[in-house]
Amino acid sequence: MLPFSTTIVLSLIEYFCVIVLHVIYALGHYGVESALWAALGFIPILLTVLLFRLSTKEAVIVRAFYISMLIASYLISWKIQTLGMLIMVYFAGALMIALHSNRKLMLEYSIVSSVIIIVMAIFQMDTIDKVCPSQLYYIYMILYAFGMVTLVFMASGIKNYKQKMEEKNEEAQNALEAKSNFLANMSHEIRTPMNAICGMAQLLSERDLGAEESEYIETIQKSSESLLSIINEILDFSKIDSGKMEINEEEYHFNSLIHDVLSIIEFRLKDKSVKLITEINPNIPRVLIGDELRIRQILINLLNNAVNFTHRGSITLKIVWVARDDDKGVLEVEVKDTGIGISEENMGKLFKAFGQIDTRKNRNVEGTGLGLAISKNLLELMGGSIWATSVPDFGSTFSFSLPQKVKDKRPSNYKNDHNIVVRQNDEFKISFKAPTARVMIVDDNKVNLLVAYEIMKRFGFEATTIDNGAEALNRIEEHLITYDIIFMDHMMPFMDGVETTEKIRALDSQYAKEIPIVALTANAIKGVERQFKEAGMNDYLSKPIHVDQLNEVLKRWLPIEKQVRIVDGEEMKPMPSSAEKTREQREEDVLFGLKGVNMETGIRNCGGNRNVYIRILQTFSSSNLHSGLETYYEASDWNNYEVIAHSIKGACRNIGAEDIAEKAYQLELAGKRGDDKFIRANHHDFLDEYRELISTITKAIIEFNRPNG
Repeated sequence: MLPFSTTIVLSLIEYFCVIVLHVIYALGHYGVESALWAALGFIPILLTVLLFRLSTKEAVIVRAFYISMLIASYLISWKIQTLGMLIMVYFAGALMIALHSNRKLMLEYSIVSSVIIIVMAIFQMDTIDKVCPSQLYYIYMILYAFGMVTLVFMASGIKNYKQKMEEKNEEAQNALEAKSNFLANMSHEIRTPMNAICGMAQLLSERDLGAEESEYIETIQKSSESLLSIINEILDFSKIDSGKMEINEEEYHFNSLIHDVLSIIEFRLKDKSVKLITEINPNIPRVLIGDELRIRQILINLLNNAVNFTHRGSITLKIVWVARDDDKGVLEVEVKDTGIGISEENMGKLFKAFGQIDTRKNRNVEGTGLGLAISKNLLELMGGSIWATSVPDFGSTFSFSLPQKVKDKRPSNYKNDHNIVVRQNDEFKISFKAPTARVMIVDDNKVNLLVAYEIMKRFGFEATTIDNGAEALNRIEEHLITYDIIFMDHMMPFMDGVETTEKIRALDSQYAKEIPIVALTANAIKGVERQFKEAGMNDYLSKPIHVDQLNEVLKRWLPIEKQVRIVDGEEMKPMPSSAEKTREQREEDVLFGLKGVNMETGIRNCGGNRNVYIRILQTFSSSNLHSGLETYYEASDWNNYEVIAHSIKGACRNIGAEDIAEKAYQLELAGKRGDDKFIRANHHDFLDEYRELISTITKAIIEFNRPNG
């Protein structure tokens, strides 16, 4: 349907032409005075334009137009004696109302205009007879009546059709929304098991396995990466298709981008007899502004296509810079290969969704057929364009141009020899360890927890794992242990990661408001990043977890004084913090790592009061219960032995030493039933552990009480 503004413009143009003809007629037959009288017909036009600018009510604008038009047209026709032709003018006006597709307004207009025409036939037939015979006027009236009835039905039909189109459009929007929701859920549901597969395969690849087993693991890893690539392409295409793809322009280093891309392609080419050639203009600015992620994706798509369809010869990446002014320019990129080429009839299928050409010949080529379509759409979103040329059996050339802004115009001087590109296909080496870091992982999936826990062990710490948001909130609210960072799963039942984060940030605690929270998400749909930030999350890490990405996140958010740098395989001592540690930090540094003691449980047993817990530890360290236990053991006095074992059990449970408390409980039960055989078999080992625990706690208390600094 035509927009209302278009309908108004067309109607005004039509009526304007009618008035101009009347003015010309009046000027030629009756002189200037009549012509000026006819010019009054322009008043409805001016009134309508004014109302269109001041009012948003369409019915008001239409009524003002047709009423003023009916009056003005009648007065003009009466003045220049053209009343016999007035029916034609009224019918032309009716078309505008019909185009507006409002049945009520059309009916109003039909009644008002018909009344005017009938009244004229009754009282002004003499005047009409001067220009139009009465019989002809009556015929006009009958035709006008039929025309009005037709236009009323037409307006009704148009309105019904418009309503149906709106319903269809609403259904289409609902379907699009349902598709987006489906893809969001599928993204999460597919990536969750993929996280387990990729994570476990990565952990297995680090073990000492035989050649055959290592080959199996490598196959799993490659297949997982391939599947993830396909999932990402489908999700990207869906985002573009629904108009939800966003372009994020940020500063990026050109050389870093090219190194990343070529390292991936080098890995793809390692088993092929194909040479990779780079011809990169050294004058390309060092730092540009654009969407680095999407540019990398486009380059990898084009180069991957070249790798897939080139079995001998070479692949050439050529990049030049065309400067527009000091802070703008265009990247001109060309990917040329000596592959199988593309026939002329297949060229039209390029850049179309699911348009992988000549599928029988290329059945062994993996992919969705979406890569070029996605690249084209991404380039258009960024203001660029893409095209291709090809000669069958001789190769293809894909070219694109992309405007970019300049941040640092110093030349990048990228070396043409691709052999200097840093190879990144070897196993990623972590850049630091953080053995004293305190990390919480929240995820309702136990496999995901295990994968994340095992991967993070590579950084020297053992994370606390929580399987629901409510428990995570409870631990932060009680403030029993000060965590350095929280990894929060996005989709969890009852209380998801976003809601949990919002509730943590709402707590009346500076610690709760400042602790870094990183979303751990399998959801790759656009919009979730903004949702995470709005909820108060600091960063996000996508599943499957990649060690290099985890390395960057931990390095960014863990306290610098807890990071032990690794340089050339050697651990470097952390730089001492210039600021004095708070009492709370010193408590945790000294007491958190006590072997056999769960500090969090101990503080909870003390009602969340750290000071009480410290005093209980001090009392525990000065305990002499082990001497009494030994005395009653030597005397085989099992009744008193049971009493002492009961006291030790209670003391150990109070401080969170659950393992030793359980052993004391078993000895207590044995004393109660007089089971000297069990006591004699376990007493000495238990006493050694108990004394070791007292010694450990005593040393920690001494360290804690030592002056700070």
